[in-house]
Formats: sequence, structure tokens, C-alpha cells
Amino acid sequence: MPYESRARSPACKAGFYKAFAGNIKCSKCPPHSLSHSEASALCHCEKGYYRAGKDPPSNACTRPPSPPRNVVYIMNETALFLQWAPPSDTGGRKDVSYNVMCQRCSVEGQACQPCDSDVRFVPPPVGLMRTSVAVQDLVANANYTFQIEAVNGVSGMGRAVRQMANITVSTAQA
Repeated sequence: MPYESRARSPACKAGFYKAFAGNIKCSKCPPHSLSHSEASALCHCEKGYYRAGKDPPSNACTRPPSPPRNVVYIMNETALFLQWAPPSDTGGRKDVSYNVMCQRCSVEGQACQPCDSDVRFVPPPVGLMRTSVAVQDLVANANYTFQIEAVNGVSGMGRAVRQMANITVSTAQA
């Protein structure tokens, strides 16, 4: 009966966890997470922090990034070039990418509509890994509002409001 005579390892106290049962050392909860009770197998994320589905329990809990900064544009006869700086807060993650949304408004200030499929983005505007994009085939004499969103592996989790940077551009008459 060697199994019965073995000493059990002590349960981990609050603030620590043991991912696997057995005689292994307790680990301190990763940043932005905590365990509320003894003998926890994992630490739960603090409010506003999350773990992506593929993140192991040993990873820190992270949050969505802040919006991109310093959005500027350069326009020539054939295209509009949007550029921005990365967010000041990546949420503690390295997997930041960008989505660019477009709305077209008439100069008279009528309601805005999503841009037609005629407007082309190079590269495509979803999942951008760079901080710039070219926009082609804009209509003359219109106002365009571009929303640039920084996202990471935990964006969309919880109830966090989407953080976007906006810029409005007016096209001249052709």
C-alpha cells in the first residue's frame, strides 16, 4: 500500500495555483489574475482582463489595446494614404493588428453610409499587421470618415467598448 502511505502535498493558498495535481510546487498567480480559494487549479482574470482561448493558465491576463494614435493622411491624384502610430497600451499582448472601416458622407452633411465595395484598400483593411493603408477609387466631392481600430487576441471578450481613432477626409471635385 505505498500509495496510501505517501504524504499529500499541501493545498495551495489563495493567490497561488497548481495546474496539475500531484506533488508539485504551487505557482503564484500570473499578473492581473487571482485565485479566491485554497487548492485552486487556475487563477481567474481580474475584471477587464482576459485570456485568449490558446493562452495557457500560466500566462498573464491581458486586455484589449487602446486606440491607434496620431492618424494622418496624404492624398494624391490616385490614392489616399492613411498612417497611424501603434496604441500607447497594447493590453499586454504582442498580437496587435488593425481594422479600418470607411463611411462616405455627402458634402451637404447628409447621413453617412458605409463605403461602397468600389473603394479599394491596399492591403485589405481587416487584420492589417502594418500601421498604414492605401485607399483607392474614392469619389470626388465627398467626405469620408475612416475609423481605425487596434485589436488583439482578447478584443471582443467581455463588454469592453471598441476603441477607435477617427479621421475625416474631404475629396475635391474631379
